[in-house]
Amino acid sequence: MLDRHNQLTLTTSDTDVVVAVDGLEAALLRYGREVGDYLSGPGPSSDSAYALASAAAIHLFALTAPGRVRAQPYVAAAEEFAAAGTLHEQMFVAGIATWARGDLGEAKARHLVIAQQWPQDLLSAKILQFHQLNTGDFSGMLAGVDLIVRAQPQNGFVHGMRAFALEQCGELEAAERAGRKAIAMGHDPWAHHAVAHVLDTQGRAREGRSWAQRFGHEWAGCSSFLYTHNWWHAALFELSLGDEDAALDLFDTRIWGVRRDSVQDQINAVSLLARLELEGVDAGDRWADIAQHLASRIDDRANPFVDLHLAYGLARAGCDDAVADLLCDLDARARDGGRIEVAAARAATGFVAHARRQYSTAAKQIGSALGDAIGFGGSHTQRRLLDLLAADAASKASDRSRSVGGWARPVGSRPEMLSCAS
Repeated sequence: MLDRHNQLTLTTSDTDVVVAVDGLEAALLRYGREVGDYLSGPGPSSDSAYALASAAAIHLFALTAPGRVRAQPYVAAAEEFAAAGTLHEQMFVAGIATWARGDLGEAKARHLVIAQQWPQDLLSAKILQFHQLNTGDFSGMLAGVDLIVRAQPQNGFVHGMRAFALEQCGELEAAERAGRKAIAMGHDPWAHHAVAHVLDTQGRAREGRSWAQRFGHEWAGCSSFLYTHNWWHAALFELSLGDEDAALDLFDTRIWGVRRDSVQDQINAVSLLARLELEGVDAGDRWADIAQHLASRIDDRANPFVDLHLAYGLARAGCDDAVADLLCDLDARARDGGRIEVAAARAATGFVAHARRQYSTAAKQIGSALGDAIGFGGSHTQRRLLDLLAADAASKASDRSRSVGGWARPVGSRPEMLSCAS
């Protein structure tokens, strides 16, 4: 057994494995492009349960069916070696294994135990926040990260994580303070992202534009996800300022085309192009280009948030067979599932209707799902697309009535924030 930099024990006799795991944690905290390099290092070929489970996690982060398949051998090997590991290692492996099986509730529970008992494990903490984001568990996110901050107040990255949780819970002033504190403590693109959220939510678009100009050069070393997503936020600031040309230029140069096979990049592209069209921008042949890459994702079933973007992008490109398959599967899941699954099927039907310019249907279906949208996944800024499409559909529907109740908000408005106790 060897100790890692954070005083956690790794069951291995190979110091290279310890270095590799520590390097993965550091890369994940700063969303570095080198995260994928871990898969060709000593960790995934070792007998360390924690190191093997970490390799599985990298594949699972992709949110794809092939990624889940690639993760399985690492999960199986990690479970095999876990019995010889520490209780902490066993809990980490259990968290990754339940994630691989699709049980995010149990996965969150396992990583929350790690946050409570071993708060120095920041790799686990990032996985926990990832799950909480994808299930809309923002009060849990704040409670979990507060455990980490109390244990490691001198670590800048944990303040960046807390800034995002605070913003999602509507604690905007505290979120900005935490984000700026994290940035003052070192390079943290996730903290840049958290402060961008605050500026967007408060309607401070000019400051947001300056923020992107100030820190954009630091995102070059990020994975495509955070690189394109931070520039996505920059494009939203341009849209708020009425500069559609600047937003479209960011779409073409820094958002779409960085990694077309990445689900997260695809979400950014669909979301921004839809918003550009709502502002009257001609998308040209961009939908067809995006759809080439969306079509292979309809069997992934990552979460409702991803499915909605797939539905919209494919429908806008006229990929009717793929849309029909996706909607059929969502309907089946709604019959066997709960409120979130039912709401997701309705929202997807509404997204497709809006993409096909069937505005009455879009207004009704999206509007009926808004109350449960927090459970779809994604941040409140990302989920604002539902509000924008619903409001646009309502304004264009023939009767222009509020037949589904008082749900519709004006285009450009911001949804209510979740109140969380810190």
